[in-house]
Amino acid sequence: MNEEEEARWEGEGGATAPGPGAEPLPGAMALVGTFLSLLAAKAWQAMGLVPDPATKQVERKLDDAQIAIDAAAALAEVIRPRVADAERREIEALITNLRLNFVEQKSKAP
Repeated sequence: MNEEEEARWEGEGGATAPGPGAEPLPGAMALVGTFLSLLAAKAWQAMGLVPDPATKQVERKLDDAQIAIDAAAALAEVIRPRVADAERREIEALITNLRLNFVEQKSKAP
């Protein structure tokens, strides 16, 4: 990668994707927040509490839910010291709610 290409990838809070008219890429914190939200949504779906937006079907896949919850909790640990108290409490509440609902759904499993 030459200096011009490297300069495109540098920037405040994010990098610029290569190519003409490229949009800035989000910073790492924004990406972690997005991934955290996606994992939480997947966990709710996999617990059978929310229909899959693509198929509109409710399907329980508790193994997938456990992976999504564990991954979301790991990401929450990474950003916990870097966010404000209010956001930290919101993230902790999300993880707690996911875990409590998982235990409840697992107790209903055949």
